Amino acid sequence: MKDSRFFNAITTFSRTLVGALFVVSGLIKSNDVLGFMYKLEEYFEPGALNLEAWTPYALEIAIFVCIAEVLLGIALLVGALPKLTSVLTMVMMVFFTWLTWYTATCDPFGMKMVSASDGSGNLIEIANQCVLECGCFGNAIPLTAYQSFLKDLFLLIFIIPITIAAFRNKIKLNDSRTSMVIYTGAVGMTFLFGYLMLDWLFPILYLVFLLFAASAVRRRVNSPHVEWIMAGAVVIVAGLVQFKTLNHLPLKDYRPYAIGESISENRKSADELGIDGPVYATEYTFRNKYTLLDTVVLSSDYLKVYKDDHFKSTYEIVSYDGAEIKISDGYEPRIMDFQMVNSAGDDLTETILSSPNFTLLHVSKDIESSNAAGQEAFNSLALDAIHAGWDFYGLTNGDSDMNEAFAEKNNAPYEFLTCDQTELKIVIRSNPGLVLLKDGVVMGKWAWRDIPSFNELSGDE
Repeated sequence: MKDSRFFNAITTFSRTLVGALFVVSGLIKSNDVLGFMYKLEEYFEPGALNLEAWTPYALEIAIFVCIAEVLLGIALLVGALPKLTSVLTMVMMVFFTWLTWYTATCDPFGMKMVSASDGSGNLIEIANQCVLECGCFGNAIPLTAYQSFLKDLFLLIFIIPITIAAFRNKIKLNDSRTSMVIYTGAVGMTFLFGYLMLDWLFPILYLVFLLFAASAVRRRVNSPHVEWIMAGAVVIVAGLVQFKTLNHLPLKDYRPYAIGESISENRKSADELGIDGPVYATEYTFRNKYTLLDTVVLSSDYLKVYKDDHFKSTYEIVSYDGAEIKISDGYEPRIMDFQMVNSAGDDLTETILSSPNFTLLHVSKDIESSNAAGQEAFNSLALDAIHAGWDFYGLTNGDSDMNEAFAEKNNAPYEFLTCDQTELKIVIRSNPGLVLLKDGVVMGKWAWRDIPSFNELSGDE
């Protein structure tokens, strides 16, 4: 009897923990689904999982995973379809655990064989493309691949009793007492997670709305398929949030270009800030003259061994051009590749970031695929802003010819600058979007659907 009560308690705690974490994890991905899509595209590269055929569907896959994770989390919390839910949760966690293990053990200097892209069927050797972060919690909680692997192993342990209980018919739709225990625990865990790690309390409201939607259906619908209808209600709520973040901007921005962030400060190096940066060393390869075995010596240790007479008489140099290895951590700039270059090749980054004027940037990570969305609003805002003495630029991935052609075709009354496409994806999750700067600080951001008029902007000044 005691063993049964203990197992039930473990199962209840596991459902609460895993369910709450699934909902929060799904929300974090859903909040920045384009960022999650970019991460999937990294995995689909030939040098990674070699799933290039999936790349055109990366956004659809990202949305599906986000909502599926939320749906499974709520199903665990309410006790719906326990056998199916536990199996799907186990499958998802086993896959994520394998993926994070694969990522953590990827050799960045290794090679792999893949089929040639010309369709000939020939195998070619290419370098491994290692994904440095799995994207489990997006930019909100950057985890290394190894940390993500440990996190998934930890969760996998708690899914085991859930699966056992489900197939022993110990889980069913919650009664009132079970609901109170699990829901209270889930809300408490979500509050702690959001407050301590995310600096964001919306996950609590999100969880409550999802639980309310599922509970409302259960109370009002008398049907043998009520659990599926509850699932439908959860998908609707999660889908509405997904629609909001996908068509506008993330509800919470954790990137170094978020509102209130200083781009100028985030670009500074450790030396400029007067703090310690990471330390790197180069691998030198030496060969034993007698055994013909190679030995690797780090450049940071080279002077120590070079003074050793035995080493000098026994080893000969093979290469000084080995890999760069980080031997100690330190501060690294949050922004590495942000430049704004004009058609003449001049870098205007420092000039624009140090300007005391308000500066508006029409940002497009892909000027061709933007289809000039919202261009009339951009042009109208630019004319009013420039007339009032504000600065206005376009910032795109295009070269000078492409930018000039776009400006001429769309009668854009402002100069276009070029920036790295990957960095533009980070600046704003809308193609195109609008960014307001002053003294290098981000004052506002808008998706192209939400471009304000100049009167609205100047009224907030």
